[in-house]
Amino acid sequence: MHILNTIGEVYTEDAKKILSKFGEVDYVTPTQSELLRLVSEYDVVIIGLGLTFDSEVLAGAKKLRVIATATTGLDHIDLEMARERGIEVLSLRGEDEFLNTITGTAELAWGLLISLLRMTPHAFEEVKNYQWDRENFRGRNLYGKTLGIVGMGRLGTWMGRYGKAFGMRVLYADPNVTVCSVDGCERVSFDELLKESDVISVHAHLSPETENMFNADVFAKMKQGAYLVNTSRGAIVDEAALVQALERGSMAGYATDVLTDEKSFETEGFNEHPLVEFAKNNKNCIIVPHIGGMTVESRERTDVFIAEKLKNFVETL
Repeated sequence: MHILNTIGEVYTEDAKKILSKFGEVDYVTPTQSELLRLVSEYDVVIIGLGLTFDSEVLAGAKKLRVIATATTGLDHIDLEMARERGIEVLSLRGEDEFLNTITGTAELAWGLLISLLRMTPHAFEEVKNYQWDRENFRGRNLYGKTLGIVGMGRLGTWMGRYGKAFGMRVLYADPNVTVCSVDGCERVSFDELLKESDVISVHAHLSPETENMFNADVFAKMKQGAYLVNTSRGAIVDEAALVQALERGSMAGYATDVLTDEKSFETEGFNEHPLVEFAKNNKNCIIVPHIGGMTVESRERTDVFIAEKLKNFVETL
């Protein structure tokens, strides 16, 4: 089989060995326009985040039989058109046993939470400018605060564990999870979570139901001075309404590694992005470039897992 691996040469060596057993592999890191030109040549494509398999790409994928993506979110693939064209989509969605060993995104979310409440990145910037005024950085404790988790799946569960370890009251809202595996976590309605939480961490999949889930109305319902952390998808938060809430001071802060239109940044850039511009001049907003799963351990394990899953599928064809 002819395989296009868009992760490129940084793909894990052990995973490369697996792919070489059943196909001829080209390791390329194409732009979206280059993908359009290349895709017609391949039976299999391995992708991550950053490229979109929309209707235009799929229309040109004349030979394509399988898309393999090392993600749980699938909003970068037109699943309906893939299904119509008989293209199998292999992902990490539903692979709970394996995913429970991949903690990078939850660890980043917790790190962002601490950095947000303690203004760590901004304090470091001052030290680099030879300023040593700790009074500028009087932050907040986590102990005794209430953590609200939206989406109590794998990552939400890890956040619940971290919250309990830090002495926090932990609430969660999830229509699909009635019993949490973490002792002491309380299931509440979404509105109650907004009202009670000092800190909210978002771990829901992006869907028509969750798009702009955090909007102006929701920000108005949040506890005065609450913080929000989002390591899920940017479009879950209405960023224009968010900036307004931060400017008013009704929200204490926001930390994220996702932005709504980030898929276009490589080709179009993101000069004068309103949330980024706000973050430049304020200590209560932290943004990093979608690095949740970008740890050495997470990349190695997911590359090998997806390569094995792809190999097993191809052997059934």
